[in-house]
Amino acid sequence: MANKITDKKITGYVLEDLGMLLLLICLFSGTVILSLSPVQQKMEFTLMLLVTFMAVMLAAYRLIIPSIVCAGFQVVVYTAYKIFMNYTFTETIEPINYIWLIYPLITVGAMILFIQRSIKIETEIGILREQVEDLVLIDSLTGLYNLKSLYLDLGSSIALATRKKTEITLMIVRLRYEPELKKILGRNYYNTLKQKLAVVVQETLRVEDKVYAIDDKGTLAMILLCDAGGAKIVKDRLKHNLNSKDAALEIIENKTIRLDFQFAYLQYQAEVYGKDVIGYKQKVESELQYDV
Repeated sequence: MANKITDKKITGYVLEDLGMLLLLICLFSGTVILSLSPVQQKMEFTLMLLVTFMAVMLAAYRLIIPSIVCAGFQVVVYTAYKIFMNYTFTETIEPINYIWLIYPLITVGAMILFIQRSIKIETEIGILREQVEDLVLIDSLTGLYNLKSLYLDLGSSIALATRKKTEITLMIVRLRYEPELKKILGRNYYNTLKQKLAVVVQETLRVEDKVYAIDDKGTLAMILLCDAGGAKIVKDRLKHNLNSKDAALEIIENKTIRLDFQFAYLQYQAEVYGKDVIGYKQKVESELQYDV
C-alpha cells in the first residue's frame, strides 16, 4: 500500500513537471512563431496567440471545459477563415498556418497536465473537509454541541424518556433583531456576544440539561428533563439572568447594548411527534414567532 501511494506521488510529480516543461516550450514556440510570421500575417498571428493565452488562463483558473471549448472553437474558426480566404480571394495557405490547427490545443493541454495534480489535491481536500464536518459535533466558537449533536441526543433522550416514562421539553432561545445587532457590533464583537450568551445559559441550567448552538446566529437549543411547567420556570430564570447586569453581556468600549430574546418550548408528545426529531425541532422553532 505504501509503495502504491509513493508511486502515485512520483507519477503526479512527473506529470506536473512534464506539463510545466511542455507549457514553457509552447509559450516559447508561440513567440518564435510570431517573430517568424510574414509581415502581412503579424496581426492575425498576434490575435491567435492572445486567444490561446486566454484559453490557457481559463485552464489556470480550473475552468477546464471552457478552456478546451475556447481552444477548439479557436481552431474551428481559424480553419474556416483560412478556407474562406483561400476560396474567395485565392489567398495562399502557408505551411506556418497549419501550426494553429494544433498549437492552441497542445498549449491548453500542457496547462491542464500541469495543474491536474493540484486539482486532484484540492478535490481530495474538499472531500476530507466534508467528511470532517460530518463528524464534528462541537461548535468551534462557543464550545457547545452543534445541531447534528442535538438531533442525535434528542433521539436518544426521547427513547430514554419513553422507556422511563419521564418528560422532556425542547426549548429554543433566539436573539431578536439579530441582523441589526450584527451590523451594529461587527463580527468580532458579535462573536463575543454569542460566547457570553452561551456561558450565561450554561450557568443558568441544571447539570442534567443540555445546551446546543444550532446555527451561526447565536440561537441556542436546550433539552430539558422536565415538563412544560418546568420549562416555564427555566424560561423565566433565563430571562432574568440574561437581562441582569451580572450576565456581563455589555460589549467593550462602553457600548451597552440592550438585548431582547425570543423563547419557545414544547413538551415532547409521542403521539404528536413520534420519532421525528427534525419535525419536533422545527415545530418548536415555529413557536418563536408567537413570542412577541
